[in-house]
Amino acid sequence: MKIQIFAISLLFLSFPAFAENEKRLENESSKGSPLEITADTALEWNQADKTYLARGKAIATQGKLSVNADTLTATYAGLNGNTSDIHLLTADGHVTLRSGADVATGDKVVYNLTTGQGVLSGTKIRPKVIQDGKNTLEADRVTVWIKDSLLDRAEADGNVVITSGDQKATGQKAIYHARNNTAELIGQVKVIQGPNIIEGDKAEINLATRTSRMISSEKSKRVKAVFFQDKQAKD
Repeated sequence: MKIQIFAISLLFLSFPAFAENEKRLENESSKGSPLEITADTALEWNQADKTYLARGKAIATQGKLSVNADTLTATYAGLNGNTSDIHLLTADGHVTLRSGADVATGDKVVYNLTTGQGVLSGTKIRPKVIQDGKNTLEADRVTVWIKDSLLDRAEADGNVVITSGDQKATGQKAIYHARNNTAELIGQVKVIQGPNIIEGDKAEINLATRTSRMISSEKSKRVKAVFFQDKQAKD
């Protein structure tokens, strides 16, 4: 059975995953908030699939967390006949996931409301995380974890690029910790600032203090740095 409603706005009960941790008092209002789904065009309710499908500039919000996309599918567990125990959000097309001041974008995101994990993918819009409007992390695939309605950490795989001011770092894999604003890059790592380049197999980067530590692997046992003097850089 499908029900189609135009110009919709739904309110559901808050999810247990957002009420488990009460250590951070400033986020209590977010945890107690209902989930709201809105769309420009329509909502389809498929009871057989246990899904709600919102079409046309769809938006799902709960407190400081929001997901925007062309289409948004909310999947519920349906335990004991409950139609509001939503545990999964799948967003497709021009996706933006916001948690506080942090933003993640891509073609698609699958966000698990129970674990706080969101998997971003895309080819037209490459997955990217923008931390507090400053530092960026992008890759072929990015997985984020949201805790207390805020970004906790992110893992990036494939052609990773981290940008902070005039410094850029590249590698094959990265782990970013939002709480202390640090990142670990692994695999064919380069840290680039202007014409200067540092290369190695692994790098530990503190984006707050703008310091980096390059490490070699057991196989290569070498790190390399190329520095240009001002005259050479101008030439």
